[in-house]
Amino acid sequence: MIPAIIILSMLLRLLTFAVVMNYYKVSRFRTAWILIAAGMILLALENLFQLLAMAGVSTLATGTFIPHAAGLAVSLLMLSGTALINTILKRLDSVERNKKNIERRFQLLFNTSSDQLFVLSTDGKIAEVNQSACERLGMERNELLDKHFADIKASPASEGVMDHVSTIRTNGMHIFETDLRNKSGKRFPVEINCRLIEIDEKPFITCVARNISERKELDKKVRIAIIETEETERRRFAKEIHDGLGPLLSTIKLYVNELDGMESGSHERTEFIDYINKLVNEAVDTARNIANNITPKILSDYGLLRATNTFVDVINATNLLKITTSFQNVERNIGPTMELIFYRIITELINNTIKHANAANISIELRQADNKLIFEYKDDGIGFDLEKAIEKGDNHMGVKNIISRVRSMNGVFNFRNTLPGVQISITTDVNPTKV
Repeated sequence: MIPAIIILSMLLRLLTFAVVMNYYKVSRFRTAWILIAAGMILLALENLFQLLAMAGVSTLATGTFIPHAAGLAVSLLMLSGTALINTILKRLDSVERNKKNIERRFQLLFNTSSDQLFVLSTDGKIAEVNQSACERLGMERNELLDKHFADIKASPASEGVMDHVSTIRTNGMHIFETDLRNKSGKRFPVEINCRLIEIDEKPFITCVARNISERKELDKKVRIAIIETEETERRRFAKEIHDGLGPLLSTIKLYVNELDGMESGSHERTEFIDYINKLVNEAVDTARNIANNITPKILSDYGLLRATNTFVDVINATNLLKITTSFQNVERNIGPTMELIFYRIITELINNTIKHANAANISIELRQADNKLIFEYKDDGIGFDLEKAIEKGDNHMGVKNIISRVRSMNGVFNFRNTLPGVQISITTDVNPTKV
């Protein structure tokens, strides 16, 4: 019976050795496992010596010294191994506490953020959501968890969400604008900044949704102000044509009609033709004056610098974007015509940036060097292809108007996509020969 118990004990110790060696292979803390494994081998050897002694085999190993020495070694090895494991466990406990503290801090930041935060799985389902998002959507956290993100969009379409997910997985990040819908069905616009992350070695998507209702409202007000300004200018232009050019053209028509009843070569007919020529010349001069002199009052009263800065201040006050201006050595002697042309170019470019470029910053610089005017305009928007716009006759960016104005001054127009944004430069003589 006793030999069987000893054999079983030896087998269990060898099995423990095998288990310990398995931990040794996968553990980062190998020293402790080596010490314990060595102790298990010595204990198994002790069992072997006991069996040999019971079998009557007399060797130094079966005496009293070796077993006692083995027992002492085992005690030391097990003590060292246990001490090491205790140290490791304390370290792991400290790491775990730090991890929990980090998680608590993250959760605090997550839930106290004024932005709406979502964590999505790669199939578009909501895995986590913060308090701000719950309040804005009018839903409880448990109502939102596992709901597809398309379900809270103003126009539910899971395909559209998955297109965004595909872009995020490809590029690692993605920013887009959309409308969300709260529990009562009310829509509100948001800008969503998404990034691909890993949690427990699994891919997830963090989404920061920022309410842009105010920005959209300001954008709308700026657009309305621009449209109203343009409409006012159109009415002024129409009035100038009606009051200034209309009577001349009507008179020319009357004279032309009278010519039909006059004898060819007669003195009266010759006088009528002279009158018509004078009226045509006057009409041409009037048309030129109308084109050149429909000028904003602030421009005619205070000049290009003051007029531009006043226009820029109105835009900057909306906080829709930031415009900076720099005028160096620009004198009033450049003339009212050139001031008007540059004012129209500047306002046209700003208008186009607001409407189409989605930019945050605009830089405007105009400087006079000797007899040259150098104008530079930069924005950090999405840019566009100038050649394609001209090829297609696409005038939505006002490109043709701007180039036409530059040519009227015999100026040089340069365009460059800077990614992000565009850079436009214009160089012209201060007193061009053709305007």
